[in-house]
Amino acid sequence: MRVKDIMSSPPITVTEETLLPEVARIMQERNIGAVIVVDQSGRMAGLITETDFATVASSIPFSLRRAAVIFGAKVPSAQELEAIYAEARKLAAADVMSRDVVTATENEPVGNVIRRMLDRDLKHVPVVRDGVPVGMLARHDVVKLAMDRLVNPAPAR
Repeated sequence: MRVKDIMSSPPITVTEETLLPEVARIMQERNIGAVIVVDQSGRMAGLITETDFATVASSIPFSLRRAAVIFGAKVPSAQELEAIYAEARKLAAADVMSRDVVTATENEPVGNVIRRMLDRDLKHVPVVRDGVPVGMLARHDVVKLAMDRLVNPAPAR
C-alpha cells in the first residue's frame, strides 16, 4: 500500500504571510491539527501544528518585561495576557512555522512513513511531489487504515 492510498488530499495550505488568527480559523473550521505553509511558488516552506499555538508566546519577540510571564515564573494579569495576544495576532505563519519538516512522497510505502511517525512521535507528515504539497498523512489516516483492516481483514492466501 502506498501513501497516496490513505493520505488526505488536497492538503490544506496557507501562505507564509497568512496571519495566525487566520491560520487558527482555518484549522478550527476544517477540524485539522496542522496546515502546510507554502511559499510564493507553491512549494512547501514549513508546517504549523496545533502544538505551535500552545507555544506561540515563545515566538513573540523577546521582552525582559514579559519574560517572567512567557516562561511561567509569574501568573499574567489580564492586561499582560492581552498584550501578549495582541503581539501574537500580528505574527505571520512564517514567524512560527516549523521549517525542518519530515515529509513523504505519494508513492512511498505506507509502512515506511508510519515507522518514521512512530520513531519521531509525529502526528502529521506532509506529502510532497517535487517540493509541492499534494497531501497530508495524519495519525487519523493511519487509525482509519487500522480500523478498516480490523473490520475488513485481508483474505488469507
